[in-house]
Amino acid sequence: MKKLQINWLLWIQGLLFVAIVIAIFKAVINIEAILSVIGTFLGIISPIILAATFAYMLGRPCRWVEKWIGKANHAFFKKRARGLAVFSVYIVVLSVIYAVLSFLFPLLINNTLDFIDFIPDLYAEIESLIVDIEWDALDEVFIDIQSTINVHEAMTVQEVIESFFANFDIQTFIGPVTQGIGAITNFAISTVLWLFNFILALIISIYILLYKDAIFTTTGRIANLVMKRESVQTLKYYTMQADDLFYKFIGAQFLDACIMGGSSIVLLALLNVRFAVFLGILLGIANMIPKFGSIFASVFVIGLTFITGNVNQGIWTAILLTALQQFDGNVIGPMIMGDALKINPILVFFSLLVGAYFGIIGMFVSIPVMALVKIIIINIIEAKESKKHHFDQVARKIGEQAIPTKAKG
Repeated sequence: MKKLQINWLLWIQGLLFVAIVIAIFKAVINIEAILSVIGTFLGIISPIILAATFAYMLGRPCRWVEKWIGKANHAFFKKRARGLAVFSVYIVVLSVIYAVLSFLFPLLINNTLDFIDFIPDLYAEIESLIVDIEWDALDEVFIDIQSTINVHEAMTVQEVIESFFANFDIQTFIGPVTQGIGAITNFAISTVLWLFNFILALIISIYILLYKDAIFTTTGRIANLVMKRESVQTLKYYTMQADDLFYKFIGAQFLDACIMGGSSIVLLALLNVRFAVFLGILLGIANMIPKFGSIFASVFVIGLTFITGNVNQGIWTAILLTALQQFDGNVIGPMIMGDALKINPILVFFSLLVGAYFGIIGMFVSIPVMALVKIIIINIIEAKESKKHHFDQVARKIGEQAIPTKAKG
């Protein structure tokens, strides 16, 4: 009698597949509870995430200062170069933050509150501008459209506009603003906890920068244990590429936003534009969104200037903001960014569309992600082409060796 053969490997694979399917099904039906647990866990480790962010952003400045201190002839400075570098960089950064919070932040808050108080007046100005337009020329076409869609009581354009403003309650617009102020108040109550997490993250980030060599060495050793050496080298290469792209992009965008924001504040203040500080900072922040952010923000600022000021002020604002954007796009931006992220405009547009699905942060990081994807694809193509070229050369040599043999036969 033939002994029954059991393929245990096949059974184990089948059981693993069934277990994975059940786990996915359970995860889907309990997704809210899982997301809640993940949110709680992320809240607990948020100081570590924030510390890693601080260490990443300040890593290169610390490295530059460490190299500069290491060039000193005195043994004391050479031995303590990293500690002195981290200490000096953090002192400079904290001093800048303190200066911003002490001088610029109160001015921004006052400007923002003035803008919120101005919203009802702005609404009244827009209403008067729209109502005062002569709509008689469009009445006949508008009534024909209404009759086409079977509207019982056809109204003129003027009557529709007056009906809208008669039934619209400004409080429904101000309500969300009031809720926002309430949210800000609740946020202020939790500031103590946030400040604690910030200080803790600051301390952890200092230790990360001081002992980063040991952290990288340990990570590399673990990676070599669980991955092939070729895979580790590939991962290391693309990690370095991503680090270089993201650091250059984030640093350049932030510096460019500061330049644009400061220049816009000065420009708007010289033109006596109302809410100059608020609008200038808005232009700077919007400039962090590549290509389109500064355009939309400029249109908003120009339109608001026409309403809050006069025609002459609006025209000059439009001219000078356009000139500033052109100067930034053709001189300042390329000078800061260089050719690090030189990708096709079509890819830029596509990456922004995909990034918009993930919000403002998605749009912000979409371009360096696309640049990294471009590098990976180009490397894969070049590797395939090189391999194909190698095989073509081998086939050509084999063919050349085969020709004399045939001739001899």
